[in-house]
Amino acid sequence: MKRLLVSMLTIVMLVLSGCGDATVSILIPIGPVIEPPAITSYQFTKNTVTELIEGSVDFYAPDSDIDTMTVVVFDPRGYEIFRSKTFIYLTGAVSGTIPFRIDYYYYPSEVFAYTFSIYLTDFNGNTSNQAVDTFNVP
Repeated sequence: MKRLLVSMLTIVMLVLSGCGDATVSILIPIGPVIEPPAITSYQFTKNTVTELIEGSVDFYAPDSDIDTMTVVVFDPRGYEIFRSKTFIYLTGAVSGTIPFRIDYYYYPSEVFAYTFSIYLTDFNGNTSNQAVDTFNVP
């Protein structure tokens, strides 16, 4: 039995070595491809009466597994002054719109602008690109 196996392997090796420029490809399955979510666009308005930033983020999540949206606000010196993590319940949604709010009532007036950053996270911990913009107080 061993001799038969060795001779068959030898024949296969000889055949493959005599093929010249032929290449042998072996495909190894690596599992499913996981794609992180993406923010495709965003919009916001500043309401000076209620002192709120109100807006929305449009997203695309090919794996339909959006888990959270995080909003972070930085003061003009770059210090984080606000962070909000919102759990998203959009089971099976590949794309859509998620609203957000930033209450800047207690932020001190500054000459320079505040910066906010928004990003999405999926169930696997992958993060999207960031939507970044600025606003002034008052």
